[in-house]
Amino acid sequence: MEAPASSDSAVAVLRAIGRGGFAYAQTKELARAAGWNLVDDEWDLGYLRFDIPFAAGQDPPSSLVIEVQESGRPPRAVVTLFYFEDYKVDRGPFDEAFRGLAAQLVGVLGAPAQCGEYSYPHRAGWSYSYASWSLADVTFVLVQDELDIQFGMDVSLWVLPAGAAVNVPVSGA
Repeated sequence: MEAPASSDSAVAVLRAIGRGGFAYAQTKELARAAGWNLVDDEWDLGYLRFDIPFAAGQDPPSSLVIEVQESGRPPRAVVTLFYFEDYKVDRGPFDEAFRGLAAQLVGVLGAPAQCGEYSYPHRAGWSYSYASWSLADVTFVLVQDELDIQFGMDVSLWVLPAGAAVNVPVSGA
């Protein structure tokens, strides 16, 4: 999967979802207005999943999962932007995808507030990069991770409420 170019319009909708507190009804309305395809509407489980074109002409689209406010868990969203399956061979494409996506997000959001690396005990000698942007309406965190290792490692963009502490890995927070 090629790393997509970031989309100003997708970022704008994600910010609006965050400003709305990740509320179920408002999130669905904003996504519908953006033309995003609703894949899972799991009110009972507290989440929505959409296929979204994070970049113009992107095929296949990115997957956006939103933990809605009404779930009783901390509201947040994640957009998986890049999958990397060949991590046993060469991590170069994984790092290049992260750097390219980070640079594109800098063009949309400005300089990140934080950048760094973290690691997992089960993968000694392997670091994961992250960059975060703390904005007035949301916090974005671009992160290399292994959110769903059956698809490989990934580069994902997390959307957290404004002022949220950035703890990595985000998936375990």
